[in-house]
Amino acid sequence: MTASYRKPRLSPAALAHLDQTAAAARQHGRPLIRIDNVPAGTACCWCDCPDDDAILGRHTDKACAGCPEPATAAVSLFAGAQPTLVLYTLCDRHRRPWWSLHAAAFGFPVLQPPPGLITA
Repeated sequence: MTASYRKPRLSPAALAHLDQTAAAARQHGRPLIRIDNVPAGTACCWCDCPDDDAILGRHTDKACAGCPEPATAAVSLFAGAQPTLVLYTLCDRHRRPWWSLHAAAFGFPVLQPPPGLITA
């Protein structure tokens, strides 16, 4: 049991994923994040697997059916004149976890998500 005043710690696999994302961000320059609407019926790309399972390759269709909720936003990452680096389709429930994981890697303030990403 952890004390309530302690911040949750990321697993070593999640830290490695953040390091790789930060390296990619440095290579491509500071990314631009764009939020768009998605067509009805688009699936959320986020899963509910623990970080270790998803990042270490133990994520399989048998182990995790993915998020059952439909996506409500498309989050695109751009860097300078480069084409789209990554496109995520996220449901309302997974917008905040996605931002919390990637904001630190990109050097953005976690408490200031892009407009339209997290609705109140």
